[in-house]
Amino acid sequence: MSSDLLSVLPAAEATFTNQPATAPVASAAASAGVFAFPPTPEQIQAAIQKVLGKQLSPEFSQWVERYAQVGRRNPYLWNWCRQAVEITTLPCVPAEWKSELCDTKTLGVMWDVMLDDLADQNGDGRLMEELLRLPQYGEADLTPYSSREREYAQFTCDLWREIMRRVRRLPRFAEFEDLLRFDYLQLCNVMRYSHLLNRHPELLNLVEHDSYTPHNMHIMICSTIDVMASPDFQAIEFGKLREVVWNAQWMGRIGNLVTTWQRELGENDFTSGVYARAVACGDLTLGQLYGGDRAAIEKAILDGGHEEHYLQRWRKHHAFLLSDEARLESFDVRRLAAGLEQLICLHLGSRGYK
Repeated sequence: MSSDLLSVLPAAEATFTNQPATAPVASAAASAGVFAFPPTPEQIQAAIQKVLGKQLSPEFSQWVERYAQVGRRNPYLWNWCRQAVEITTLPCVPAEWKSELCDTKTLGVMWDVMLDDLADQNGDGRLMEELLRLPQYGEADLTPYSSREREYAQFTCDLWREIMRRVRRLPRFAEFEDLLRFDYLQLCNVMRYSHLLNRHPELLNLVEHDSYTPHNMHIMICSTIDVMASPDFQAIEFGKLREVVWNAQWMGRIGNLVTTWQRELGENDFTSGVYARAVACGDLTLGQLYGGDRAAIEKAILDGGHEEHYLQRWRKHHAFLLSDEARLESFDVRRLAAGLEQLICLHLGSRGYK
């Protein structure tokens, strides 16, 4: 374990305990009275300790090493993501598939990150569109691009081929292949939306943010892959499962957006919901947002309770998962909810590290 990773644990506790009073939601307990929200620093620390202790498989570690040659994210992210997909794996997945499946899904998140960085950093829109052809057509033409762009894009293509090689081995791949393609196309739409928004900030609005961006969390895609590996899942419950996972995906999105917007502020990436809501509520104007006064923008977000708004929504989604409306015969949804409780701890403990 590197010294950089080991340094995260005490810092993670500080990022939670030093938040302004408006950041966490003041609440004694979630609806079921089991998971207190916001979680305690001890719960957050315990969750982060599992990330720090995560041993990546040799196969996945090779992809992390390759990513480091072309990507820019902190390597901590991949330990974090591998733990996140493990704790949110659907309980119906057989034990013999779980480890390989988690590696596959984390490769999917890596593919997501490759595209997301093109979309959010005002990268070449043509190159992004070429790579977005992969879920539909399985190939991309990289000949018009520079050697540096081709290196980045070739790695993205190689990732896609590896993901597809792995999912084709799953026992129910043929049964749900079209659904997996559909889910990936929703992710592609998020990339187009983010790229468009960063070029045309006047499009910023809360309704479209809330409609499109949760798909970037990859949780719906992961659930489809999980079902592909689950012979005992009852396909007749797929509609209800999608509703359950839609709520889970929103919970993941909330954890992500409330803990990454400050990093994105430094990158002039304003696709987070806290910015859309601040503009909608009149706490910020587009002129202020793009005026460059980062301290004033951060103060407006925190003073306006825009993190708190989304954390309150997390509680509502969590309550739904614990309700009778979310009940499935194929597995106990409360086990998925427990994984999402750990996930919000991972998010809150990793502000500034992913």
